[in-house]
Amino acid sequence: MLKGKKGLYVLLPLVVCIWGAIIFQVVDAFSDEDPVIANTNPISFATIKTKEREKFTIGEVDRDPFLGTIYKPKKVINQNPKPVAKKQEIVWPSIRYKGLVSAQNNSSAIFMVEINGSDQLMRINESFSEVKLIKGTTGTIKLRYKGSTKQFQILN
Repeated sequence: MLKGKKGLYVLLPLVVCIWGAIIFQVVDAFSDEDPVIANTNPISFATIKTKEREKFTIGEVDRDPFLGTIYKPKKVINQNPKPVAKKQEIVWPSIRYKGLVSAQNNSSAIFMVEINGSDQLMRINESFSEVKLIKGTTGTIKLRYKGSTKQFQILN
């Protein structure tokens, strides 16, 4: 290619011109002067005419066009939904599990339960004022009241 300083003499002015053009473009883009637009003519718009779409319906399909089998639509059963009766919330009486007294076997265990402020000694499957003792351990008891069951823990 070019030997010696000849390459420097040719390429240096070329690089300076390219960088000068780039710097000029950047400075010109950030300048505050806005270009002046001359000969502005008013623009008028015409309304666009649209065509109304054609309405169509799809007929029933008797045969599957690809397999050739007869199409049997599924029957739609329209049942009126039955109104769901709202369950009344059951208000439980004030219940506190106080403890357990038992012998060696758990079958003769007696549970001390406070129902509405009165202490009751109950065994499994005994009930007092509609509260039935279903199951019990040393830490928890399970009671049933008007069809709903609840678990109570021992007081500390």
